[in-house]
Amino acid sequence: MQSMKIDSKAKRNANKRSFCVKKPRFIVVIVVIFSFICAQSVPAQKILIETGFENHTQPHEESPFQPSTKIVKNGKKSLEIFSEVEHQLHISGHSLETNESIVSLEFWVYVEKGEQSFAVSMHAAEKSFDNNAGGPYIEWYDGDIRYHVHRGDPWREIIAYPANKWHYVRIVANFREDVFDFYAGNSREAALASRPKRNLDFQDPATAPHPKWFLIFAWAMDARGYMDDLVIYEGDEPITLAVEPTAKLTTLWGRLKRE
Repeated sequence: MQSMKIDSKAKRNANKRSFCVKKPRFIVVIVVIFSFICAQSVPAQKILIETGFENHTQPHEESPFQPSTKIVKNGKKSLEIFSEVEHQLHISGHSLETNESIVSLEFWVYVEKGEQSFAVSMHAAEKSFDNNAGGPYIEWYDGDIRYHVHRGDPWREIIAYPANKWHYVRIVANFREDVFDFYAGNSREAALASRPKRNLDFQDPATAPHPKWFLIFAWAMDARGYMDDLVIYEGDEPITLAVEPTAKLTTLWGRLKRE
């Protein structure tokens, strides 16, 4: 009888120990699952390109896309863009790996006084250059920022820009609706708070529902341009950026020349 009591007591103690061990594990599992659900409820915004051109090296002596230490907004370098050649279109570009249809593009820009300067675009073609691939095509020209459309009036003004002064640009492109919004200001904060020019037309309707290339164009320029702190990311909500970026990522810049 005494033996049965001891066994029964040992069994109860073992059950208590088992419960005490299992209970914390149960709580941990619940916390992990809850955290996973919470994380999934917040959509992630993937950064496609981020560079301050700190690691950008001189591609070759005659390239229109050179690292500059002369005119810089943040850090020690910017990208200098200049080509006087009239019959050669120079392109510096980077592929975009995303399945999102809405993509935002931001950068600082400085354009010296003159007439024609550089242009930027995003497009949806597989090839790095396709003039009819669809996407926003924007150029700095004679004191105005303008965009190009292959129908109706080809060149349409967006806003004026200050020569010989840094200004900030944000472009939100929708590759399902074939339109983009354009923001600008004398700082990122001012640009984000500004009233944007909305639903501006793509150069052509997009050939795919998401962008595949970002391009910078240079040819027949008489106004030198500079770009700093370039970032391209998914979605139309502004991401949080450092005021003075310190972790500037290397970007691989392709160099193409089209006769």
